[in-house]
Amino acid sequence: MNTFEKHYYEVVQKDLILSENISTSSLLPAPKKVVICLGGESSDENYVIACLGALNIIGGQKPYIIQQPPSQQRNNSSREGIGGKVTLRKAIMYLFFYKLLFHVLPRVRQFEGLRVPFHENIYCFVLKDLFSFEELVPLFPYFEEVGSFQCQFHFTTKDISEVHVLGHGLQVCFVSNGKEEKRK
Repeated sequence: MNTFEKHYYEVVQKDLILSENISTSSLLPAPKKVVICLGGESSDENYVIACLGALNIIGGQKPYIIQQPPSQQRNNSSREGIGGKVTLRKAIMYLFFYKLLFHVLPRVRQFEGLRVPFHENIYCFVLKDLFSFEELVPLFPYFEEVGSFQCQFHFTTKDISEVHVLGHGLQVCFVSNGKEEKRK
């Protein structure tokens, strides 16, 4: 069990039980999975292989190929790959969460914080500088053409307030904007 997973089970869960008056730990909001994607409009074989290689290094798991939607196919040819996708769960998810929050995001130039989530159980963001991941820097020539990195955090929350409570417990500092204050 890594330190971030341990932090969730030993600190955040106990804090949520006390602050939210929840009787059983199965009702607690928790991170469910993390989905990371790389890809773009190009179906060039080298580009797709670079995306898959970067995802393998970043996520620590073998990615699967994302194919073009049928509406964007050229002629009646077979569907071509345009990128890759990895789903992280359990211990690997917590390890990625820790790496992202404490190693990657602090390296992002002009980082202004993560926007407040608008959905009740999914939080999405795009990271344009892929080389914020230290392990990709020595391999720059192989990944310089790869586009932006999309990340989705899936939670077992019922409403946005639970996402805020869980986010603050996991040390994710959301930056509020004018739209969020007007919605309340």
